[in-house]
Amino acid sequence: MIAMPATSSITSTVPASTSVVAKLIDMFASPSEVFDEVVAAPPRFANWLVPTALVALASLFLLRASSNEAVSVTTTPQAVEAQPTASDSAAVPAEPNSVDAQRLSVLATCGGVFAGTFWSAFLLWFIGRAFLRTRFSYLKTVEVVALAGSVVALGTIVTALLIGISGDPATRPALSYFVRRLPSTDHVRLILDTFNFFHLWTITVLAIGLSRLSGVSFKESAFWVFGYWFVARLALILLA
Repeated sequence: MIAMPATSSITSTVPASTSVVAKLIDMFASPSEVFDEVVAAPPRFANWLVPTALVALASLFLLRASSNEAVSVTTTPQAVEAQPTASDSAAVPAEPNSVDAQRLSVLATCGGVFAGTFWSAFLLWFIGRAFLRTRFSYLKTVEVVALAGSVVALGTIVTALLIGISGDPATRPALSYFVRRLPSTDHVRLILDTFNFFHLWTITVLAIGLSRLSGVSFKESAFWVFGYWFVARLALILLA
């Protein structure tokens, strides 16, 4: 009778197992609990494959939206006047490489998403080993980064919708949205692009994940994650 409460208190500290879909939904409300479950449970193939595939699908949606807006820019009255007539275009065969180019774009987008997941996981793993002086599984890190992809997927879809609304392929859910008249290569716009709501959200979630993986405080993990992100963004702006 006395041992029963002790046993129940011990088992209550073990996170309950949830499905991948539940994890993806819970990432928006309680990422800490999701990462606690991932760290405590054995590695699961679906924990990184399903979220990464979801981000790939969202990226293809964004690619289609950006392509449509880029084409619509060339269909202004001036551009239409310069285009061949229907009889002329009928005499010109369609480019055989257009379909191949689209396929390559799809493959490159999907491959980039999967490569980005493993690269981001390596960066977190390296930060843990080199700067936080802790050791944890690289495969667990892949799961953490992939599950954070639920925020990335949502941000990608929102970006595609903003592009459709604004008609500007360079539109982002960032402070740069309010200075859309500036060229996309303008340094002011690039700096404001840094303050992307979903990028900041994703970095925060990754910092929480690194904190759970390494066992250090969120403040310490956030310092290194946000530090790397800031340096990387600054380098891209300077090279632009």
